[in-house]
Amino acid sequence: MITIPVEDLLDSLKSGYTEYKESVENGAVEVELAHIKGFCTTIEQIIRLYGNVSSEEILKIKRPIIGDISLRRKKKNIYNFSDTDLEEPTILRRQKKEK
Repeated sequence: MITIPVEDLLDSLKSGYTEYKESVENGAVEVELAHIKGFCTTIEQIIRLYGNVSSEEILKIKRPIIGDISLRRKKKNIYNFSDTDLEEPTILRRQKKEK
């Protein structure tokens, strides 16, 4: 099993926040920002679960760099199937939608 010191993970998280801030300032495309966001949220989750680091400690690092910007994925609207006949093949439902 690999053991990574919590301080190293916190340093990586801090550099991830800094990279995100610089990328936004330099006009990076959304795909690049998404990779950085994913890195940061993954490190956050790892150090919360395995490093016993509280959310407050993470916010102490995050706020001076990027403020209260959320790096989590936005929730998508979940499609309501209650008015859809799921017995009808998908291709036929799509054809009806297109008309």
